[in-house]
Amino acid sequence: MSEQLIEVDRLDALVLQAYRDRRVAWEEARDQLLGWLKGHAADLLDESDESRLDVSHHRIKAEDRALDKLRRRVAEGRAKPPRNAGDVERCVRDIVGIKVLCKSPRDQSMMCAALLDADQRGELELVEHKDHVDPPKASGYRAHHIILRVPVSKGQPVLVEVQVKTRLQDAWGELTHEDLYKPGAAMKPGPFHTSVARAMAAMLAAVDNMADDLASDLEGSLAPDASGQSAAGDEAPDAELADSDVEVRVRTTGPRFALAVDDRGRQGLIPAYAVRRLLGIKGRIDVNDHVQVNDVLRARAKENDKGFYFIPTSLVE
Repeated sequence: MSEQLIEVDRLDALVLQAYRDRRVAWEEARDQLLGWLKGHAADLLDESDESRLDVSHHRIKAEDRALDKLRRRVAEGRAKPPRNAGDVERCVRDIVGIKVLCKSPRDQSMMCAALLDADQRGELELVEHKDHVDPPKASGYRAHHIILRVPVSKGQPVLVEVQVKTRLQDAWGELTHEDLYKPGAAMKPGPFHTSVARAMAAMLAAVDNMADDLASDLEGSLAPDASGQSAAGDEAPDAELADSDVEVRVRTTGPRFALAVDDRGRQGLIPAYAVRRLLGIKGRIDVNDHVQVNDVLRARAKENDKGFYFIPTSLVE
């Protein structure tokens, strides 16, 4: 048997042993970090919109894919041949992976800042951070890759890779069939694919930035600004819209606002500041704690260049 075949068999056996010996530890580290990420996502969002940070995607790399990557890295001289099963994790550092999908670039930056903050990480040790957003990879790929060392109850700590992407950055991989062109994959990108993939990445990045601008503009319409001025929806309405009192039915509700409709079919936002003022309390509130779907309220209609609002004059007891 040739030395090359002997080495292949040796690597195969080491990967098999690593998966047999360490899978429980990998699962523990994955679950521990998932809990940390979900808890910090809730804190960062302050219960405003949980869909902005999605921490539901995770995997332990399939054994055959880990073996392929190990062989490739050793053959290319990018990793020293493992001497034992424990070295497999050193050579293939993304066996355990978690993907955080963010609604916008600012949410992506917010989550990355938490992961890179030693005070917030606690016992989680930062091993490596690769910023593929600024600048992106030559292919157009954008994401933050953060590798953490996670302590477990038995054995050595586990390396976990966290990829932090916007939803559009993640969609780029699907739209460009990225898996077919990864290192070691069957296909090589030609000039046409490369050009189109880069152009798509640039367009999706522009959409991401526009979404950020829209979100900032919406926030300015829903909450008082720092100077203490009322929000746009609390300004004096036009005379024809100063309904003395209209009846509205709530269609949807959330932490920052509710959406209601009146008997004329007009839809309007019920902002948090208006509910808080009616309750006579200070500080932050969640609208959905006080306004429920199908509630029928009395309200005044107001409109300005930001939108159409219902300012409630009473709440359901």
